[in-house]
Amino acid sequence: MKLSAVLPLCIRGSYNIDDLGRTEILFKSLSAFAEPNLFNEFLIVCPDNEVEIIKEKCLKWEKLNIRVVSEEELIPELKAYPHVRGWRKQQMVKLAAPRMLDCDFFVTFDADIICLKPITKDMLLPNGKALLQYEMRSRHPKWWRSSSKILNTNAKFGDTKKGMSVTPAILSSKLCNLTGEEIEKGWKNNGTWVDRLCQLHNPNLLSNWTPYRFLRSRWTEYSLYYLSSQKNGQLDNYHITCGTSEHPQMLFSHSTNPIEEWDIKLSFSQNDPGLFCVVGSKRRLENEMVWDLVSPFIPYK
Repeated sequence: MKLSAVLPLCIRGSYNIDDLGRTEILFKSLSAFAEPNLFNEFLIVCPDNEVEIIKEKCLKWEKLNIRVVSEEELIPELKAYPHVRGWRKQQMVKLAAPRMLDCDFFVTFDADIICLKPITKDMLLPNGKALLQYEMRSRHPKWWRSSSKILNTNAKFGDTKKGMSVTPAILSSKLCNLTGEEIEKGWKNNGTWVDRLCQLHNPNLLSNWTPYRFLRSRWTEYSLYYLSSQKNGQLDNYHITCGTSEHPQMLFSHSTNPIEEWDIKLSFSQNDPGLFCVVGSKRRLENEMVWDLVSPFIPYK
């Protein structure tokens, strides 16, 4: 069972945060806690003009098996859609990762994620299935409605209370490919699933100034993945629910927002089932400050 990872990255991310610098914390935590060669490959996908800079920065993380490629190398269709925002590109990168990754499953990362405790492949893929963390669909109802319209299925498919949570997540390569096929179904234009999603966000298309487009524009990579997997009856073949008595580990649990209320010691302890945490860029916290907070708990050398 091969496990890899993918990280969409820009040197300066949302809110003008130094995301390349923020990955230092992610990589230090993985170096400290991940079992050797946990990831068959760690794919970083970035803008073309940043590839060489990021490659050089990642040389010291050789043990993480990092490979850096451009967004257009992974998703050539993006050349035709310069209007697509970085956030949308990040979502498509995660679904498109199997184009380059030779693996059964892969972990999705963002630059602001931190590993909290020792992790192994058996913990992430118990019994050969990937951990799946749920959240209430009512938290983001527009995601589910839009994705269901793109996939031509009912937003209430399956357990209407349960939806797939966000990054960090573990995706199946086969289910990502299946999601792409489902997005392409019933689309009258020529092109791939990437073309269809990109065209939904092209302001120059008259068809995008209609209720039809508006109702389909709030999709996310995870709502598309989850609904297409359910639609085809494949979800339980590749995923297992985390946070249960049988599999108590969770991909993440305690919120770090607001940072002043974050019980850091608890998050890093075995009393907390979360394997990762997210210290979001929205807070505009300096990387040095974040590292000062977490470094006492990360045995990085």
